[in-house]
Amino acid sequence: MTNPAEPTRAVPGAERLVKASQAVRESRFEEALDLFGPALERLARAWEADADARLDLLQEIHIALWRSLEAFDGRCSFRTWVYRVAHNTAASHVTRQMRLRKREWVGLEELAEVADPADGLTVQSDQIKILYAMIHQLKPLDRQVMLAYLEGLDAASTAEITGLSARNVATKIHRIKHLLAQQMNPHTTPETRDPRPQTHSDSNGGPQ
Repeated sequence: MTNPAEPTRAVPGAERLVKASQAVRESRFEEALDLFGPALERLARAWEADADARLDLLQEIHIALWRSLEAFDGRCSFRTWVYRVAHNTAASHVTRQMRLRKREWVGLEELAEVADPADGLTVQSDQIKILYAMIHQLKPLDRQVMLAYLEGLDAASTAEITGLSARNVATKIHRIKHLLAQQMNPHTTPETRDPRPQTHSDSNGGPQ
């Protein structure tokens, strides 16, 4: 019978399993940063306007991602998993910040009715500033859908990330296209031109 007072001896096989699990998680984390590092930086910028708080948010995302990877089982794509963790972490972050700053968000339906975020900016040179000014006004769920659309995710992947139905996501994307066309390319329509800002992008797509 084991004496409770005696120190528990580590089982060599268990130690090997723990080390193997740790190595897998480290490998996945490095892969996530290699594949999606720029996208995570863009996401942090889109969720947090304050530069110092943005660095804190990016660190929060990295920590949350690291912790989550132990549970990744491949039932969704790796990209969907990374984006889901990042979006959920960012949404929690800005919700806390909004309570402190006592600001209000708007939905996609109301965004077109608020003051033009492009006032004082030239569209050609400051499209990204216009885009982020729009995004920073959105409610978390609408912001998630808009960012996923800008990163090139399809409705099914966005639905997995947000928990919305694919049909609901498609409806929001339709509104986003019209909104971006109105704000970015006022002389065109979503049917004649992709309304997303034409910018340099990394291999994952999306504005830099």
